[in-house]
Amino acid sequence: MKNIFLIALLVLAGWLQSSAQLENRFSIGPRIGANISNVTVSGTETLTGLAAGLTSTYSINETSGITLDALYSAEGYKSGNNEVHLNYLRIPILYNSFFGKLGEPFRPKIYAGFSPGFLISAENNNSDIKSQYKSAVLDLVGGIGFNYRLANRVWLNIDVRAFLGLNNLAERGDEKNRTIQPSLGIAYGI
Repeated sequence: MKNIFLIALLVLAGWLQSSAQLENRFSIGPRIGANISNVTVSGTETLTGLAAGLTSTYSINETSGITLDALYSAEGYKSGNNEVHLNYLRIPILYNSFFGKLGEPFRPKIYAGFSPGFLISAENNNSDIKSQYKSAVLDLVGGIGFNYRLANRVWLNIDVRAFLGLNNLAERGDEKNRTIQPSLGIAYGI
């Protein structure tokens, strides 16, 4: 009985220690922004769309963290009188490098990673063209931004991201995504 009690006590102590280390390391909240997107085909023009969803960050230590977002992302391009609207569920996975000391109210950051995108819909002048585009794409992502503390464990995040398509968007042809995404979000520490 003493051994079981001792083992239970050690497990509890280990769990409490790991919980204390994880305190204030995770944040989650809404993010909204704009996409200014185009493709790598000459003669095309940018199209502006909405980016919105949830953002979450796990701080590994004082200077680095991992961000995982789930965003609705309206992308596309113009070509002559045609507008191609490509709507994705984007899941950016980013490694962050934070500057300044933990706890300071203003913390700049840079980050890089990947963003899988899953096609929700595709339209060209209100015609469904989803079958002409790949159901999943992968982009390289890089960006800069800053976190500004609004209150205890509440942060305003302002970011600018660049998405560079690594594979073709269309089933045929050579169209790769190019998107700039300014955004802002609120992160709540939990």
